[in-house]
Amino acid sequence: MKAVAKQTMPHDHRRLYPEIYQLKPGSAVIQYIPKLQFISQEMITAYNMEWAGRPEPLDEQWLAWKVVNQLKQIAKMELDYRFKLMPYEIVWHQYENKKWHVTQMMQIPELITEEMFERARLRVRNNLRDQALPDMQFVAAEAALCAQKLHVGHYKETNRTLSELKQFVEEQGFEIIGDHREIYLTPATDCHPPATWKTIVRVELGERRLPPGGV
Repeated sequence: MKAVAKQTMPHDHRRLYPEIYQLKPGSAVIQYIPKLQFISQEMITAYNMEWAGRPEPLDEQWLAWKVVNQLKQIAKMELDYRFKLMPYEIVWHQYENKKWHVTQMMQIPELITEEMFERARLRVRNNLRDQALPDMQFVAAEAALCAQKLHVGHYKETNRTLSELKQFVEEQGFEIIGDHREIYLTPATDCHPPATWKTIVRVELGERRLPPGGV
């Protein structure tokens, strides 16, 4: 009887980067986030904040995940590399006229190239019968020093954790660069009650200007 090759499990980048995606509840931490790649999509939208696991945009379609799905197929067929979809991430820029200007994104493996991204985007456009796609970007984010803290509970309440994180950063003598990011770790399903939802809240740091405690 011919032996059947054992199927290789998809790579789960949550395990490849435990310092990012496996934070424990408790105090904030300061650490370097390694260089990572993302597919990103900018939006100006209101959000449904009752959707399980993450905010859901109301005014624009989040289609970048479809491009990442196509990248999964390309990586599997051409590189013999299988990977799982990563959690959604949102950088919250500005709130105006009851809408948010955000950058919503999803991490992709480092072996994915910009040429693959362009082919994946074309596949999505063809599948949608040439529907105009929103602007998407292939982003290579350099390593950066960040502070982050795990929020446990409904993501509507992450402002509390963000305030605690900002206070921690100030006490450590750092300055925050740019806007804060939230990473929604909980799958969008009804089997997880809001009290158990997990969201990483992160800010990027500049150089330390004061010693810890501001003394």
